[in-house]
Amino acid sequence: MPCTLHTSLRSPYARKVRIVLLEKELPFELSIVDLSARPAWFAELSPLGKVPVLVDDDGTRVFDSSVIVEYLEDRHPRPPMLGEGWRQRLRHRSLDELGDFVADQAVVAFQARDRGEAVGAALALERVGRALDAAQARLGTDEWPSAFGVGDAAVISAVGYFVLRHGDAMIRERARLAAWLEAQHARPSVASTVPPTIT
Repeated sequence: MPCTLHTSLRSPYARKVRIVLLEKELPFELSIVDLSARPAWFAELSPLGKVPVLVDDDGTRVFDSSVIVEYLEDRHPRPPMLGEGWRQRLRHRSLDELGDFVADQAVVAFQARDRGEAVGAALALERVGRALDAAQARLGTDEWPSAFGVGDAAVISAVGYFVLRHGDAMIRERARLAAWLEAQHARPSVASTVPPTIT
């Protein structure tokens, strides 16, 4: 039986998990959660009230995207999505944190802008810019993992969400990062999880 991933199609954290599931070729079903009106059953699954939540075929429940990835790596180690050896694992975990930070600040900026808090939005976008600079600086160096994994998935997912909410100007300003991101869309796991546009 496939596992079930409770998700929102625009969540960068859930997209990261979807990419990992696809890369590991693990069968899964999507359960789309309306985050604007969270159902009572979802509160029982997720003590944080957030997506994603994974329910495995044996009933094991896991919440938080990074914890889910660690769980999947423990249960299904091939292909490795955290890399081989401590150095590669550290690089993937560092990028995972960097990607999640970009996603977090993209959410903060979006919510601040929605409330008319221009200063708060600008501060969050400034933090995103610094994180994007850090990611670009690692490209092509020993600080970037040698094989595709969760670190890549986290950055791809975070930037995809950022572009969805704030446009792509800040990405285009960082040409090497933009080129790398474009190249990643040749991967089926990335191309098939692009979030739907907002109309």
